[in-house]
Amino acid sequence: MSEKVNCPFCGNIVDSDAYKCKSCGSLFADPELPNLKFKDFAVFVALLVLTFGLFGIIWLFINIKAINKLVINPKDSMKFNTLLAISILDICAYMFCLAYSQVTNLVPLLTVFQCIIFMAITYRVLRIIQKYTQQRYDVVLEYNPYYIVFFNILYLIHFIDTYTNRVLQIHEHFNPKSPQIILLVIILIILQFFLCWNTNVHHFYKWLFSL
Repeated sequence: MSEKVNCPFCGNIVDSDAYKCKSCGSLFADPELPNLKFKDFAVFVALLVLTFGLFGIIWLFINIKAINKLVINPKDSMKFNTLLAISILDICAYMFCLAYSQVTNLVPLLTVFQCIIFMAITYRVLRIIQKYTQQRYDVVLEYNPYYIVFFNILYLIHFIDTYTNRVLQIHEHFNPKSPQIILLVIILIILQFFLCWNTNVHHFYKWLFSL
């Protein structure tokens, strides 16, 4: 049994280990996602550039334990870990295809599949954070599904970097059916798939890893 104390804001009785007063809704400390590393957006982008885009998957493995500790529903942990395993298999298949010219026609398909996997991972981690926040701080966070599709891991890091403000001041209000949003979606889909099929991008990675 936790001890009972008075809320410093309204004076009502609360548990000593509570994060939020049920009476006045005040938080007793700034909300945070503990133990996550490299969650500063600027630092992440710099490392992403320096590693030619590879730091995205590296970041996930660095923080796999911290993310799993946020899990409320064990099924979310299983789904997250499964997606990571699939991502690694796809990367291995991509490197294999780059090394053997007779199967390079599969490279664009593997790239598209990796993009889809990153979207799924981003969504899963955001859902984990959403459930964690709702249980601990009694706040339901919103996230933008379009940003998940087009920016995936970048959006996830930005979401984490601004987590405290998101909990204290809920935002992310948008109209997904507006003509401007629909046009932006179409343009970004075309751009993303063009990059996946651009052979110069894959030749660069082949040169980078000397395959």
